[in-house]
Amino acid sequence: MLISGGPVDITIDDRGIVCSWPPEAAKLFGYERQHALGSRLTELILPARLRDVAVPPGTAFDVPAVHRDGHELRISLTLQGGHGLVQELAERTPPDLELFLRAERATADHDLQERHRLLTELSDLRTEFIRVASHELRTPLTSIITFATMLEAGDDVVALDPADRQSALGVIRRNAERMQLLVADLMLLTQLETAETPLERAPVDLTTLLTTLSTAAVVGPGPELRGDESLLHQLFHTAVAVAAIADDTDRPVPVEARHEPGRWTVRVTARTAAALTAERLLSMRIPHPEHPGEHRTGALALMLGREIAARHGGAMATTVDRHGVTVRVTLPDA
Repeated sequence: MLISGGPVDITIDDRGIVCSWPPEAAKLFGYERQHALGSRLTELILPARLRDVAVPPGTAFDVPAVHRDGHELRISLTLQGGHGLVQELAERTPPDLELFLRAERATADHDLQERHRLLTELSDLRTEFIRVASHELRTPLTSIITFATMLEAGDDVVALDPADRQSALGVIRRNAERMQLLVADLMLLTQLETAETPLERAPVDLTTLLTTLSTAAVVGPGPELRGDESLLHQLFHTAVAVAAIADDTDRPVPVEARHEPGRWTVRVTARTAAALTAERLLSMRIPHPEHPGEHRTGALALMLGREIAARHGGAMATTVDRHGVTVRVTLPDA
């Protein structure tokens, strides 16, 4: 409850420096005008523990203040538009500034921890991908170099009949195509991360998309999903394929899609009797969504899936434990 009398209006500049100090302020805080002018308002009247905080503008806060003689009093403090409005309180009624700052700090700490977790997860993905991609590049390169060297050698070194030469050329071509696919995936990953290519947003039938990928898909009612249909197909193909590779049963992969206010959530789960680790999942070969018979590593597939979801304003999270894997995709509905 406010003590009788209107609020005291103290003029401050954009840095919070006191420009006017009415007699009511001198009476409330004990500082004479010549002492107060030129001081920062928060440093002048707030206790040491709060002097460095940024008080959010436009809101009346219940704030502990310090009188010149050292005793504390409760005031209502509002900072807005070059004014500091203060009024003594008989009891707490506005939001408590210290509680507000504590809550803000807790939220910031939680956000920081979550960001650290995501960055750590992404770093692990990148590390695993670089390791696996190096192997993926080295294997076809070794084959290409080996067979090219064999074709270059004279008949006195390696005698090859026409069929052998044709077979060697086929091996070189197939391995070159594998490298071409890997390079295309890397280019797609870069385009998604840099957002250099505009995203085509069109209505996408989520029910048709998911039931095509899994006969065990259950899609709840909700609005159409909007996005790039080709990219979304890759995203959900990856989610289902990752679960299918990990699942050691013969049943279809369970897929559940439900609509929540403002977003779709798709959950894909798999259970396995064999112990599954994140490292094993990242090194698994996941069927390529656009090239039958070809594969991506789990690390590359999940990185692409994560970036596709992020490019659509959503997220993709993969949880691995000893019993299996869960892939959760969230996307906005508009």
